[in-house]
Amino acid sequence: MAGFDTHIHSKASDGALEPAALVALAKERGLLGMALTDHDTIDGLDEAMAAGRALDFTVIPGIELSAMWQDKDVHILGYWIDVEKMRATGRLLELSAARKGRIYEICHRLDLLGMPVNADAILETAGNSPGRPHIAQAMVEEGYVVSIKEAFVKWLTQGKPAYVPRTKLSPFESVELIHATGGVAAVAHPGCGVPDQMIGQLVRAGIGGIEVYHPEHNRMAEAKYSRFARQYRLAALGGSDFHVPGVRELGSRITTLGQLGKLAAFKAENRM
Repeated sequence: MAGFDTHIHSKASDGALEPAALVALAKERGLLGMALTDHDTIDGLDEAMAAGRALDFTVIPGIELSAMWQDKDVHILGYWIDVEKMRATGRLLELSAARKGRIYEICHRLDLLGMPVNADAILETAGNSPGRPHIAQAMVEEGYVVSIKEAFVKWLTQGKPAYVPRTKLSPFESVELIHATGGVAAVAHPGCGVPDQMIGQLVRAGIGGIEVYHPEHNRMAEAKYSRFARQYRLAALGGSDFHVPGVRELGSRITTLGQLGKLAAFKAENRM
């Protein structure tokens, strides 16, 4: 069934492909369109939108905000955001600065633990969404651990010696930011740890969609979140959460044209 892949990441955050290459790949796969939803950045949207125009292929300007609530990751997707309005808020720059500061602090702690790694080199290669996986990879390359998993288990997870908490928006702040910049919000992959009661709270905050179809959701999860979509009259979205070829394939999960239309109607009705 043809549709839109509404959850895709590019090299502008933690994906492997340039935005224009993603657009070309999405069209090659036979999709009707796509949304670029990089983590906490809009840096790839201008290139993606230009590529879409050149290929006569629909590209929805989007974002995925990495929110946290009571030690739970609750990621919020935004669609049809106004790039200039988002840029003007300055909030993404604040989050980017906080991410970089966290890298330096973690590396400082590792240095004190006798495992020096080069923070500047990590930031240079990590793109716009540097994080603990990039540090873990550097630890592997330096021979301090044998795997990224070991780096996390021994040093980088909460409660371990080199852990530094990350500055994040709350889910409600994320929804508000998306609305303030002309977009419509949806909860991403709720099966990856989002408490069920949080979905009702997000509905009251104004989300218009829920990601039902995702590579981490089995059939039971899809059925569960389909019920939530019906209960709260949300658009039932689907996305591959594509980052790297060969891991999750672009277009493996889709949002149907009907459900995308439902999300667009929600946006229009609420004047977002």
